Amino acid sequence: MGPPRVLVVGAGGVGGYYAGQLAGAGHEVTLVARGAHAEALRAHGLRVRIPDRGEQRHAVGVVEDPRDTGVADLILVAVKSYDTEQAARLLAPCAGPDTIVLSLQNGPENEDVLARATGLPPLLLAVTYIGSEIAEPGVIAYSGAAEIVFGEPDGASSPRARRLSAWLDGAGVKHRVSSRIRNVVWDKLAWNAAFNAITSITRRNIRGILDDPAGHGLIRDTMQETLDVAHGLGIDVPVRIDASIEHSRRVLPDFRTSMLQDLERGKRLEHDALNGAVVRAGLRAGVATPLNATFARLLATIDPHGAALRARSSSATRSGVRQPIADP
Repeated sequence: MGPPRVLVVGAGGVGGYYAGQLAGAGHEVTLVARGAHAEALRAHGLRVRIPDRGEQRHAVGVVEDPRDTGVADLILVAVKSYDTEQAARLLAPCAGPDTIVLSLQNGPENEDVLARATGLPPLLLAVTYIGSEIAEPGVIAYSGAAEIVFGEPDGASSPRARRLSAWLDGAGVKHRVSSRIRNVVWDKLAWNAAFNAITSITRRNIRGILDDPAGHGLIRDTMQETLDVAHGLGIDVPVRIDASIEHSRRVLPDFRTSMLQDLERGKRLEHDALNGAVVRAGLRAGVATPLNATFARLLATIDPHGAALRARSSSATRSGVRQPIADP
């Protein structure tokens, strides 16, 4: 079996970094990109800056429309979650029956959207932990971590998970196959729903939030509410809230979350994929979500591109925390 044909949909910090790792291992990698970023990638290749290792340059294909690439062996989806529906329609012709589609996005709902669009069975679930961003068109600045955790939704071992693990091994991508991937997904969602929302609303970094007793308590309560929803769905994710908070204080004190960075740059926010998703899951589980519901409404109000979300929210029935804020 030769190296896989890889399509990366979403050539930002996350997709760009992993595209570089796979291309550096000799895999045939094509990025979906537009505008100045695409022009720079075509002219100079994909450049990835890694501390203590300098800049690495990789030859990659670049297309604006993934339907031009044919069927891929591996599709990495790294667009913002609000673009998943559009990305799914575009990449569907590139997904054959043996294609592995792996979402490296925020939120617990993207895999279902992608599976429906491609006609594939339930996808592998995955999360990634990584510090990286676009430094300038065609250049990815990597700052640390870079690990992918994935697994089958039912926890079983599978040929596709082993195949993906072999590809990542060959590219030197740190990864772990988990038999309890739903726990991992909701553990990360609990962190994201709390820290992204609260740092964005207050415009503070993690130290600024956690040094304030009120902020610390709000983070803790929001994480607990999110985990209560997971437990209501029958997902037995361990409650490690205090350890997670202290780890964040120790390791990420000056970190400005991705949502806060998007807000400061005037970009659309992913609150519906995080806090909104918790509210929708709470409805299914019969678990009240007043904190996540409030944050979703507040973030829709300050979202630089949130006019449509605000219109939908204002027309919704205000019957308490059981009402979804945005369409699924």
